[in-house]
Amino acid sequence: MRFAALLFLALTAFVQAADEPTAGPAIREVEPGVFEIGKIRLRQMEKTVSFPAKVNKSGADDVLEYLLVNERGQTHESLLFTDIEPSDLHFALLLLGVKGGGKDLKPEQLGGGQITEEFLKHAPQLQGEGILLTATWKAADGKERTAPIEDWIFNRKTKRPMTRGPWLYTGSSFLEGRFRAQQEGCFAALVTYPPALINNPRPGNAEDDIWSVNAKVVPPLETPLTLTIQLAAPTPAPPEK
Repeated sequence: MRFAALLFLALTAFVQAADEPTAGPAIREVEPGVFEIGKIRLRQMEKTVSFPAKVNKSGADDVLEYLLVNERGQTHESLLFTDIEPSDLHFALLLLGVKGGGKDLKPEQLGGGQITEEFLKHAPQLQGEGILLTATWKAADGKERTAPIEDWIFNRKTKRPMTRGPWLYTGSSFLEGRFRAQQEGCFAALVTYPPALINNPRPGNAEDDIWSVNAKVVPPLETPLTLTIQLAAPTPAPPEK
């Protein structure tokens, strides 16, 4: 699909997602195929968006339910923090051609702003597009390092770091005309949560007490970083028998 058509569709979805009437975020082409949307940088050819964040939890005893939130989110349970807006990130992903998200769900399907054991028993099966999440930061020795974000998360059940691989861009949901990711400042959840833009597809995503910080490798608290989202290549269909 041509970029102009994607831009039209993304602007339409953004206006629907914004809490207040708006013409959409400012978008600027800084070089051919590279665009800025506030603090978000979109690289059209690489199918990536990148934006600033920081380490919000770094202790081995820190139990996590979220990967990334902003100031309106559950910061006490999130590995990372950012000051961008969920609606801007959703706009950027729509420009890359992501189709997931924006479903109208019933209140009982949305968790009421909290991930609880009762909610997880009845959480809907989420669908979305595969994305890869990578962190880039400057280490104490001054060298730039890059790692899959899964390396920073520990699975207490398996006693191993989270399995590397794609996440699901589920695109959040609407309730009474409100885009829940924007309202709740929720970008990415480790435990199934429909209001989040991004969800964890791995086993254990219905358990709220097994994810924690992998303190052996996570950078120090408040370390600034760049989080990059890349569209994952679709899994080839199995050959017909």
